[in-house]
Amino acid sequence: MNAIDLPEYELLFSNEAECAVLGAILCNGAEAYDAAAGIITAESFCVPLHRLVWEAAQKLILAGKFVDPVAVMEHLRGHEVDLVEVNDIAQSYSAVRAVPGHAEIIANYAKQRALRTAAFQVSGFVSDETLAIEQRVGQSVAALESVLADRIGGDPLPVSAFAAEFIDRLVGRADGETKAGRPTGIPYLDRMMPNGLGDGKLVVIAARPSVGKSSLAQQIACFHASEGYPAAFLGMEMENYEVVDRTVANKGRVPLDGIVAGKLSDDEWTRITEALESIRNLPLYLYDVPGLTLHEVVSKARYLVRKYGIKTLVVDYLQLMLGTDQKKDRRFQLEEITRGLKRAAKQLGITVILLSQLNRDVEKRTNPRPQMSDLKECGAIEEDADVVLTLWDHVKGVDGQPSIKGAALLKNRGGSKGEVALHFEGQYQRWTESTASLSAPAKAETESKPRYSKEW
Repeated sequence: MNAIDLPEYELLFSNEAECAVLGAILCNGAEAYDAAAGIITAESFCVPLHRLVWEAAQKLILAGKFVDPVAVMEHLRGHEVDLVEVNDIAQSYSAVRAVPGHAEIIANYAKQRALRTAAFQVSGFVSDETLAIEQRVGQSVAALESVLADRIGGDPLPVSAFAAEFIDRLVGRADGETKAGRPTGIPYLDRMMPNGLGDGKLVVIAARPSVGKSSLAQQIACFHASEGYPAAFLGMEMENYEVVDRTVANKGRVPLDGIVAGKLSDDEWTRITEALESIRNLPLYLYDVPGLTLHEVVSKARYLVRKYGIKTLVVDYLQLMLGTDQKKDRRFQLEEITRGLKRAAKQLGITVILLSQLNRDVEKRTNPRPQMSDLKECGAIEEDADVVLTLWDHVKGVDGQPSIKGAALLKNRGGSKGEVALHFEGQYQRWTESTASLSAPAKAETESKPRYSKEW
């Protein structure tokens, strides 16, 4: 298990940094883990024992349990690990404030090892004259790009290793005990993406400003919370009280402008009281912190999973987030963010709903339907997202009348693409499926009627 037992090409590492991070976690638990987990994963560690200790501590922390050498040893039963070895790591204690720096050292060495491995692979491709030159170049580029994309993984497993899990999952779905994904409450979307809002999924809702992406995402989060799936809304644009105003307007069907102005009828006051009572115990958690970095968002997500067991996290919105290195090109920063959020969704077993703006090009076209190329500043969304749902104004409501919004699934991994009209009552911030057709303009006040959608 010591460094000298490892293959020569893996000796690029810092035993001191790896032990310091793990020692801090064994002594401080979740606080130290949160400081490191946005920077490194189990695969970042070079020493096999260190990987095992990290994985054991991670399971304990995400389950909300206490972490110390004895608890870690209980998780490592069946492995050839001695409590003395784990205690030795715990003695390598460092202050929590030093953990991010030590984690960066670990991450840097992990990339160097990955680069060396990629270099060996490239050397093999160059020498393989059975391949065409184009194939050798393509495979060499892919090997090098995997280093930049942080795709350092463990050993591959045969498909047979997943057979039992598949059967359990299938039987659970057939018996109604488990579901592929969480519903949105809008029937068409639920039919089209049965697994779209499942664990480990990155769902992007994109639109031009003021079309309603935040409002729709908030309603979905409220619906999940009402169905027993704790949810969180992390807003970098709206303050918490604004989210609460919208939530009460939606639930109580009370005009939002009346809530903002404080001018309400007696009946509206009654509905507000009822709405507040219904959301009192709703497992919906709000953050309003501007300009968060990827590491800060992931750290908050881990905290919410650990303390409240959230299954859905709404991040509002991508373009307001900051990259870890402000000197890098903005496009590179946004790509880092989307890939990091996708990775966090998989690690934490949650759905991340990431809101994004579309660029102005969509407004210059006769056809208002957004395209993938309209995703502002970030082509990586198309690669990283499991679902891309875009919204546009089909018919704007006037004089308090509902609007018709177009919604298109441009990407839907594991489901179908398509589009649907949504009925948006702006005064209540309320979304339902619409009977309107998107093939031709319609009059919102006469031709748009809401279809049944599940109440939250």
